[in-house]
Amino acid sequence: MNADNLDRIIATAAELGATIALQRTGHISGEISEREAFRTYGTWLRHAVEQGRIMAHRTGTGRTSKKLYNVAAILALRASDEARAELKIK
Repeated sequence: MNADNLDRIIATAAELGATIALQRTGHISGEISEREAFRTYGTWLRHAVEQGRIMAHRTGTGRTSKKLYNVAAILALRASDEARAELKIK
């Protein structure tokens, strides 16, 4: 495991911990719109959604209602993927 990969994993874990703490204290909702999620997390998130590894929920019952993703779930999945990738490298 090289230092750059370890730094990235630690940063993702810290971001996840901070997000969960802010959610629990009510400072953030912990949800992000689909558009913002894809803008922030890019093709990695698109692939995770296509593979069914993470799912959005709608704010309403209509077909055009806004889709939201849980930020903590995204960060946890990303941390898991990074750790798995690091283990496969060795």
